[in-house]
Amino acid sequence: MRGFLPRLLAPDRLARTLIYAGIAGFIWFFFLQPSPFGTTLSVTTLVGAGLVQYGSGKPFVIPLYVYVLAALILVQLAGLALGVGGQVGAALLGGALGLGLPYLAYRLQEKA
Repeated sequence: MRGFLPRLLAPDRLARTLIYAGIAGFIWFFFLQPSPFGTTLSVTTLVGAGLVQYGSGKPFVIPLYVYVLAALILVQLAGLALGVGGQVGAALLGGALGLGLPYLAYRLQEKA
């Protein structure tokens, strides 16, 4: 069982799973069950998960994804400021999940 858990929690695999879940969530929340919160959460999760690559050796950041995630959060802040219904909480939560879960898996794998 010890060999199964680290392979299951591999950071690159977890990030890829979050990206696929973000795509599926976007399709669900945009087309099938419209929800601005769910759509924003899905998109920012997939961008956050793609921001750091854990392929080989040390993880590295893709600068374009940093700008895209920052732009998504700023657009939600602007929507909130203009009173058109910005979903800042969903954007921050999605970014935190997309960035945090693979990084946590990386740190746990590093200690093992």
